[in-house]
Amino acid sequence: MQEIDVLLDDKPELAKEMVLQDERNRQAHRELKSFNDIGKFACKHPFVVKQKHYKDSYSELTELKRTDPAAFLKEITNVTQNIRRIQSQINNKKYKSEDEKRSWHQNLEKATIRKQVLEDIISG
Repeated sequence: MQEIDVLLDDKPELAKEMVLQDERNRQAHRELKSFNDIGKFACKHPFVVKQKHYKDSYSELTELKRTDPAAFLKEITNVTQNIRRIQSQINNKKYKSEDEKRSWHQNLEKATIRKQVLEDIISG
């Protein structure tokens, strides 16, 4: 334990990483507890949120491809442009606060997942 204290004193960024990992572990525990108790995930852990968004987008875009192929192709272009636009906003620091920056990163994550879904639908 003393070795950990010395290491954390020398490298404070490791302490932050340790706290973040502890929070993720707690979120994962709450997700599993929720699943055991009621049979559904609470959708709070980033991994579960990502999987839920992927599954929802997959069903929506599969249906769109089946019913309106032209709109599906347009969606591919829109997602690509959205990713480029969001990355530009983040890189140019056009956000006003940390909350807005976090929101841009969340939007980028969602758009990236949507692009992955589109690629999976096209290749599959």
